[in-house]
Amino acid sequence: MKQFVGGCLVLAVLIGAWLVWGPTPVSAATEGFNVITSPLPIKITTAPGKTVTTQLRIKNQGDQPEGIKVGLMKFGATGNSGTPDLYELTPKDTYASWVHFSPQQFTAQPNIWNTVTMTIAVPASADLGYYLAVTFSPASQPGVPDSTELKGAAATLVLLDVKTPNEKRALQLVSFSTDHELYEYLPVNFTITVHDNGNIYLAPAGNIFVQRGQKTIETLDFNDAGGSVLPGSNRLFTVPWNDGFPVYKEKLVNDMPVPNKHDVPEESLHWNFAQASKFRIGKYNAKLLVVYNNGTDDVPLEATVSFWVLPWKLMLLLLAVLALIGFGIFTIAKSVVNKVRGVGKQRRHEQS
Repeated sequence: MKQFVGGCLVLAVLIGAWLVWGPTPVSAATEGFNVITSPLPIKITTAPGKTVTTQLRIKNQGDQPEGIKVGLMKFGATGNSGTPDLYELTPKDTYASWVHFSPQQFTAQPNIWNTVTMTIAVPASADLGYYLAVTFSPASQPGVPDSTELKGAAATLVLLDVKTPNEKRALQLVSFSTDHELYEYLPVNFTITVHDNGNIYLAPAGNIFVQRGQKTIETLDFNDAGGSVLPGSNRLFTVPWNDGFPVYKEKLVNDMPVPNKHDVPEESLHWNFAQASKFRIGKYNAKLLVVYNNGTDDVPLEATVSFWVLPWKLMLLLLAVLALIGFGIFTIAKSVVNKVRGVGKQRRHEQS
């Protein structure tokens, strides 16, 4: 009987095994024109009639000197991701005449940071926001690169806020959600979409408070990189919660994600038993607090979402083990009872 129970436990473990183991950023150009720029993006606040300067840095990462010229384009937000689209300037974009670079063209030696001074002479008639893209392209390339030619160039984004009484700073929280309602294990990805209802860019900030019952077990930063939302556009932010045990992580080979047949990074389950106290199970609530400045006060925006974490494969394993142990105990108990009854019958027979 002990062998039977032991065999059941081994079988349960095998079944369980089968069930359970089933950014300060820089801008870089493509290969051939190997440069990086910093910082990215640049945010400048000034007033009409003022002249402002900022410094741009660029490094040639190739092994040969590279002739570089500085150009100017404009950018706008595309879709909900906030990814900038670059556009050529038109005659209507008169603000291009406010901008000057020193130097405008230079030779960058390998692995040395070069500094370019950007001067913006803001006229008294200027108002609200201007969204500039400073391009660094090969000096041999004719003209200013367009959006398709920027594959061979690098760009630094500059957000210029010319403060006037006409500014309207308003932000709307469009949605706060998770990518699923039910998770087996972490991570949980929170998605926040905001819309700029005003006429100047805004950089909201805040936190997500993950709660189990009334207790806050995790506080996550929202938009700690300081990403901006352009006027009249949506921007989607993603915040992961991955502090759990076990947790899914991307598979990496040579520090690069491994894509599956659908070109989506593969994931594997990581068991770090030093984090065993962070085993997640049950219902959780997440409260979002977003704050932006409307020019005079900090304005809060709030939302809540609920989700479940149920490690169902592990739960099936435990149920299988408990069922097998229960069956073994029942079988042993039944055998003992039968033996006791047999002994009793034999004694009565002998006495008679």
